[in-house]
This record gives sequence, C-alpha cells and structure tokens, in this order.
Amino acid sequence: MRSTVKWMLSRDSSSILAVVDPVGIENEPIPNSFFYGSETRNFQARMDSVWDVAVSPDWSTIAFSRAYVINPREADSIPPAMWQSVARRAGLDTATVRTSSFASSGMSMARAIAQPGTIKVPEDARASGANDDAAPKMYPVAIGWRIRWTTDGSFIALGNSPAAVSDSEGSSSWASLDPKTGVFHTTLPAEAQTIAPKWVSGPLLDLSVPVDLQSAPQLDVSAGGRRFAVESSRGVITARETGVVPDSAARSYTIGTGKALAATRGGRYILALAPRAKAAVGEMPVEVLVYIVGW
Repeated sequence: MRSTVKWMLSRDSSSILAVVDPVGIENEPIPNSFFYGSETRNFQARMDSVWDVAVSPDWSTIAFSRAYVINPREADSIPPAMWQSVARRAGLDTATVRTSSFASSGMSMARAIAQPGTIKVPEDARASGANDDAAPKMYPVAIGWRIRWTTDGSFIALGNSPAAVSDSEGSSSWASLDPKTGVFHTTLPAEAQTIAPKWVSGPLLDLSVPVDLQSAPQLDVSAGGRRFAVESSRGVITARETGVVPDSAARSYTIGTGKALAATRGGRYILALAPRAKAAVGEMPVEVLVYIVGW
C-alpha cells in the first residue's frame, strides 16, 4: 500500500545505508530491502527480503535479519511441506521454524520467521578474495525481528518477535549474538547498551498520493579535488561543477532522471527517486534507486 524511504550516512559521509520499508493493508509487515555503499572501501551491497538492518558503530559490518514468510493463501492451515521448505532454505530444523514463527497477517494464516546474518565490509573490495570474505553469513537461530548493535560493537542485539501484526511493532526483549564467534545468548549482557539507528526519513510513497519529481534541495559533493552541486530540476538530476574560475569553464553532467535525496561526500552514490520504466497495474509509478557515479 505504501513504502517509506530512509537512510543514514557514516560520520564522514563516505558511506550510505538506505532502506525501502513497505507495509501492507492495515500496516501489515512486508519485508524490506536495503543498499549499502562505501566510497573509501570501494564496496557496495544490496539485499531484499529483510525485516531489519543495522550497521556497526565503525561501519565495518552490516547486520540484518532475513525474512521468510509462509503464506498458505486461502487455506486454513499451513501444510507441512511449506514448513519444511522454509527450514531447508534457512538451514534450520522444522521444529525451530514452527516454534519461532510469528503471525505476519491479520487476514490470513501467514506466518514468518527472522534469521540474523552479517556482511563483513572488506577494507578494499578490489583486493584479492575480498568478495568471498564479504559474502553474507547466516546464523542458525530464528530471531531478529529488530536488529541493533551494542555501543562498543561487540554484540548484535536480536529483538524478539512482534506481539502484534504491525510493521511498526517493536521488540520487548533482546537476545545477543557475537558476530566474531557466532555464539548466541538468549539475553544481552547486563552492562550492554544498544544503539538505535538514527535514520533520515525520506518521502512516503503512497499509491493514492502523487510524488513530485520536479525538484529537490541541492546536494554538495567533492570528488578528485573538484566540487559539484548535485541538482534536481524538471525531473532530471545533474552535477554542476562549482568553484571554477571563470565560471564559463565549469562543466555540467547529467546523472539521470528523477530527483536526488542524498549523496555520499564524493558523490559516488546518489540515492534518488525516479519514474518506474514499466509500472504494472497497482504498482507505484516511481521507484527508489541508487545512481553509482564514476567521476
């Protein structure tokens, strides 16, 4: 029915984490998608079908919870084969999947589970073997409706399943996972404090509300000793070189259609809204995307 766009930048603005968070009828939870990009580490990753995502305090590790939904549609119960299918995909036993599942719809028998995983951001994605090291690592537990990090980055806090069928429902208790050893505990250490992600809330995409793609505030970036103003006007995103004397020597580059929402400091990653090339019936006519720019 609608989606929220949100993002955050690292302290030095060289990295971005962006999320598209959709909800269904009556605020029912629908899995999210995220994008991560780092200029300094030459690394980017994206993933669909997650409940939540959080980046470690030093921005070196991405923690997420994979979403698995079991929906028998019009049936009045979930057949064993569906439970077994999810268990195989998650690498868990069927009993764990059943007991850890939670209601994901107020209108059907749909159930869901959350499984935590991490992506280790390499120091330099161009180094030999870096992509293998950065492959998503999944953990053999079924918890993680909400994801947090402890302030020192030692543990990932895994929130318990939602008590109500609502995309905005929080977690009332937390377990902990050591991302280095994979050791899981049903509680957090007594002295542990968690970090609540500080998201920048972007536009709400709603089928019933037109989205203005004509303009957006200017974004200033600097790449290779050159400064640029990323501008959105009349549905087109451009980068205009600034600080050049005389101004007649300044160059302008077309980035793409839509309007820019955020950018990393060097302008390599530009989060934007753009018209959807082929919108199906009932589908949002605009989409969230990331332009990757090589200056």
